[in-house]
Amino acid sequence: MFMLSISIGPLSLPVPMLLLFVAVVLGLGVARFVSRGQQQSASDVLLIILVVALLFGRLVFVLRFADSYQTMWQMLDIRDRGIDISTTIMAAMVLLFTQVKRLPELKTALVSGAACTLICYAAGSAWLYSQQQQQVLADIQLETLSGDQAVLADMAQGKPVVLNIWASWCPPCRREMPLLLNTQQQESDISVIMLNLQESRTTVAKYLSNHQLDFQQVLLDKQGDVARYYGALGVPATLFFRADGSLSSVHFGELSQATLQQGIDTALN
Repeated sequence: MFMLSISIGPLSLPVPMLLLFVAVVLGLGVARFVSRGQQQSASDVLLIILVVALLFGRLVFVLRFADSYQTMWQMLDIRDRGIDISTTIMAAMVLLFTQVKRLPELKTALVSGAACTLICYAAGSAWLYSQQQQQVLADIQLETLSGDQAVLADMAQGKPVVLNIWASWCPPCRREMPLLLNTQQQESDISVIMLNLQESRTTVAKYLSNHQLDFQQVLLDKQGDVARYYGALGVPATLFFRADGSLSSVHFGELSQATLQQGIDTALN
């Protein structure tokens, strides 16, 4: 079964983040092993390269979606996980080249560690992408706020879909709801579906009413069937689908306006 996240005790870890972590740890391990006996550890240099490259990736992402950030704090707040991967990789390659020139004695160790990280991450990402492309909007029957039954796939109405999995007790879910409501109101060519995870109809209706969140499409995943179907075991999670029903991208954790727009762009293209 395809899993978008893995549960470890009370924690739910997104597979893409876990993949990056494993690739980096393996790369650092290789760099440290190859550079054993040297005065300076190649793994320390490689870690600095990765951190600086990620900062470049963040900078380019912020510039791409500058209109979506209203304050400097929003730009600096990396909890939305907005990173331009292509820029990060290119920056890492340039930084690696400069460090190899500066520290020729660590050339083999640095190149070996970087190659290990890149190969592991690329291979894992390719597999993850291939699996993701096979996922479609689920043909699962769920309860609506009115007590009727509706099929998730039928609610797309032939449009790209933003499917947000949330719970009323989840602070990040609460914070991102105004963004999703605004998308529903401003983007008529997008279908926003709010999928509540394992709460009663009364609880959900009361929360939405108290906070004046007038979502048009709200479904109740009381048994967690949809969450298990996609392996999205934590909240919040937002899945973006193309108009043909195929999964285009996934975002775990709290959305920002920028990461929401990025997901919508992938669904539209």
